[in-house]
Amino acid sequence: MKASKVKYKIEQLQKMYKKSKISFDLSIQRKKNIWDTKRQSMFIHSVLAGYPIPNLFATREETVFYLLDGKQRLSSIFAYVDGEYALAGTPKVDDTEVAGLTFSQLLEEFQQRILGYVFEIDVVEEISQSEMEDIFCRLNNGVPLRPIETTRALLGKKALEFVERMAKTPFFVEKVNLSTPARNHFVDQELVLQILALVHNPETGFSKKEMTTFVETLRDDENRDRFKSKLDNACFYLNEAFPSKEKLLRKVHIPMLFKLTLDLQHKGIEIPAEVFGAWVRGFLEAPPEAYVEAHSSGSAKRENVQKRLSLMIQAFEEHFQMKLPDGTLKAENEVAATVETIQE
Repeated sequence: MKASKVKYKIEQLQKMYKKSKISFDLSIQRKKNIWDTKRQSMFIHSVLAGYPIPNLFATREETVFYLLDGKQRLSSIFAYVDGEYALAGTPKVDDTEVAGLTFSQLLEEFQQRILGYVFEIDVVEEISQSEMEDIFCRLNNGVPLRPIETTRALLGKKALEFVERMAKTPFFVEKVNLSTPARNHFVDQELVLQILALVHNPETGFSKKEMTTFVETLRDDENRDRFKSKLDNACFYLNEAFPSKEKLLRKVHIPMLFKLTLDLQHKGIEIPAEVFGAWVRGFLEAPPEAYVEAHSSGSAKRENVQKRLSLMIQAFEEHFQMKLPDGTLKAENEVAATVETIQE
């Protein structure tokens, strides 16, 4: 590892960012919009009022700085200079009111104070992935990376982009019950990875070790293409099955639901989406006690993942009177007759 320091004014840093010489795209980084306007405003006030501000921390590859620490600070000040928000609830600066003002509405002196502010950047080069994770942990007050943050760092650019695209499909965005803070912490992407892992190996769990092993599979272009075609069909079907956002569609249930859907599609069993959606609601409203126990604690453990999957499949088979993958399926016309009976 090689370390050095460089200094740049805000005005220079923003030009570098617009020329892609500064990047926030390290997979290990958190999302851009973690700070709300109040916190962004207080940071701008700190710059204007001369409060001490920590250095930025970056790794450098050729001519590009990749931010390890300081993303929220830089993105907040860039957004303010670009007029994306007005200061909210900030104290006066030099006895001058600044609350409610955009950058262009500030006194010229204050604008120059922001643009001319000098950030010192601690730069590390020739750094391994494990060293990067260690530095990130230390910079964040010793808070270790969550498993999904480590997994994202291991995915590689193409696989990460694939997971991000899947997490932005209408079903995940509009129907799955995830809060904004959860999405900001990549829980939607973690969910996509769990689904893919279960599709790849129906006997898996969702432990850090198992997910790390699965990542190698996802880095392969052919595997991603295969996963994409399967998940696209399942996403479309499930999006039709649930006309609106469902409180019951929590993260812990979704991988099993996808696996069941894919099994049906693989076997050519056609159940109308609305009929399937109605059954899912009924199951999740009053699940078997053993199913509840399997997601109440240690939900990522293999035995609990497998228990939830088997119990959901068992309930489906009993309700629709058919046997799935490892059993004998009814003839196609019998399945159709069963569906017609349900609809009546």
